[in-house]
Amino acid sequence: MLIGESGVGENPPFHDLTEYPIYYAPTLAIHFANAFVPNLFTAAGKQPLRANSFIERLDIPHGGPVPVAILAGISAGKTAAGTPSIIQSWYRDFDYLYVLGPRVPNPMPTMLDEMDRSARFVLYKIRRKN
Repeated sequence: MLIGESGVGENPPFHDLTEYPIYYAPTLAIHFANAFVPNLFTAAGKQPLRANSFIERLDIPHGGPVPVAILAGISAGKTAAGTPSIIQSWYRDFDYLYVLGPRVPNPMPTMLDEMDRSARFVLYKIRRKN
């Protein structure tokens, strides 16, 4: 499950700390759905867990949510210089995209099927590009 952010509002939400726990909600999928959530397995010295070698390539180097605008650009064939390779192939490597932040319209309706939402997040199933 890739974690993104809507680009609307503050990231992280320091002005309203009641919203901060939702940033860690996707990690519950690790236990309940046996999912890989790269935001739990990231920077040495920051998070206490490391990814197994067979999925280590899916690790996100900076450990934070990826802006949906960047993901949409990549899916449209516009990859910015310096974008980590794992982000460049996000739509092939992940099954779900969990978007944090205030709700925005589906940024990629031909690729993302909405599964669940609230005022603070949207969970999408990623359709594979052919």
